[in-house]
Amino acid sequence: MTLDLGALPVVDVDDSSTWPQLLGDLVQGLADDARGAGHHPESYQDLPLHEHEETVLRCLDGRLVRARHVTRLLDHEKEAIRAQGLRLLTADLVNDRLDQAHRLGYLSDAEYESLRVNNCTVRGHRGMGRREDQVCLTLSTAAMVHNSHGGYRLLSYWGGEAIYWNHCDNDRDLAPKLQSLGTPVIVTALLDLATPAASRHLIFPSMVHVLVGKALGYGPADADVFYRASIPAHRIESIVSPGDEDYDRFPGLPPR
Repeated sequence: MTLDLGALPVVDVDDSSTWPQLLGDLVQGLADDARGAGHHPESYQDLPLHEHEETVLRCLDGRLVRARHVTRLLDHEKEAIRAQGLRLLTADLVNDRLDQAHRLGYLSDAEYESLRVNNCTVRGHRGMGRREDQVCLTLSTAAMVHNSHGGYRLLSYWGGEAIYWNHCDNDRDLAPKLQSLGTPVIVTALLDLATPAASRHLIFPSMVHVLVGKALGYGPADADVFYRASIPAHRIESIVSPGDEDYDRFPGLPPR
């Protein structure tokens, strides 16, 4: 997929050569201070760095940040992301996905009805309220290299957590069905994390923490992004599945 980014440069937390100089100098100084204070690289999340987060985000002004969303999709859903981008998790999105899967014959009438009344966006159900009205991504490929088990369910069960969460452990009928649908997918997106409107997004542990972790040489350093805006199609960099080189380079991920 060819992406027209115009003149906006892309920052990748895994590649320090993409960091603007001011950001690189700040992060390297913080990493040097941490080493001098005897902090171990794997303890990067515990460093007292939060006061620097606003400065780090200002350094990203005029740039986009690469991030990845892992999930399991049917073919028409991949095409929808290419055409429309990534939508916020809402009840409407979940119901649209279920409606289309049912209409195209992926779900029986009984499976469709069960998933419509028992998913994490249905009022009164034990659910994932913290996941609604946002897109969840990770900043580093470390999630696929060092922590592949963390996203294994997301890649193994169709529908995302909102659909599969109530069924993957205790539903002997729907769990295998959800595992049979679709293919694992890594969606790489480019995020605006610096504009004033971006302040509503949540980065955990923080951008400064993951960058300092990388500067300390700790490969698994990563951060989750809870992006509280839809991501338009022109900021979808790639969508890859098993058989694509950019998926298969992570051998710990589900092969199908």
